[in-house]
Amino acid sequence: MKILKKIKSFLKQFYWIRFFHQYLRQLYLKIFYSTTKAKEKYIKKQFKKHLGYEIDFNREPETFNQKIQFRKIYDDNPLYSICADKYRVREYVKEKIGEEYLVPLYLVTDKLTEEQWDKLPNSFVAKANHNSGPVQIVKDKTKANKKEIIRELNNQLKLDYGILSMEKYYSGIPRKIIVEKLLVDKKREMLQDIKAHCFRGKEEKYFFDLCSRESVEGEVKSVLYNENWINLKVTGGMLDTKEYLKPNNFLEIKEIVKKLSEDFKYVRVDLYNIENKIYFGELTFCENSGFGKFTDEEWDYKFGQFL
Repeated sequence: MKILKKIKSFLKQFYWIRFFHQYLRQLYLKIFYSTTKAKEKYIKKQFKKHLGYEIDFNREPETFNQKIQFRKIYDDNPLYSICADKYRVREYVKEKIGEEYLVPLYLVTDKLTEEQWDKLPNSFVAKANHNSGPVQIVKDKTKANKKEIIRELNNQLKLDYGILSMEKYYSGIPRKIIVEKLLVDKKREMLQDIKAHCFRGKEEKYFFDLCSRESVEGEVKSVLYNENWINLKVTGGMLDTKEYLKPNNFLEIKEIVKKLSEDFKYVRVDLYNIENKIYFGELTFCENSGFGKFTDEEWDYKFGQFL
């Protein structure tokens, strides 16, 4: 198993291999798993593999991850497609909380060209608007591989993330490349973001996943805090054991996530808090595509009760 992981890790360095693997997988899923029943069958197998327990689509779901899988297949909220679109969501955010919270936008295009690249500033972030990555972080344009980055971004437009993840609302997004300002916290020299899990069921619940990394490309660790900024010492991924001070603008953060989540029973609201200035990141409706393993399994059931 360790040898296979090392081989997979090595192959990930080669973009073309990763791209063709995704493209072939997309064709495979489109041909053999296009119906609801077929999707249920596929998800059942993947669910057991990733989380170690079963999902039964003929029974009422209990855990958070089970309920996310039900959302993927059965929930047809038209707002998902609009708000999962990293470009169209900007208008939604503007109406909800104001334009001042949006990351400055440099370019929106149906296909990135070298001429467009040459007109961009020296540093920026470029990504497709219809998927969950990868993101191109360019800190110094003069040192970047222009042709390779442009090719990788444009190839993303050939992939239907709605098919790959079975989160069907992504398939309805008009595909584009967007380029935004690169946000860097000069004081801490690291990018930190807050992912707020917002539940609006029988009662409102908010949990703040504080994410950090050694650099903008680094490995992400996180830890959950509740509304009172109490460290819950749990996360869905790699646990960060550090203690973090409550942000000075935490009341503003809470107000923002409440406004941005008010139309949904559950949504993850991603914000960047850079030197006490808040920027909107994105809205996510299917956390980890319903395959996120909590460091404490009890929280899979707790989150499930809130959704």
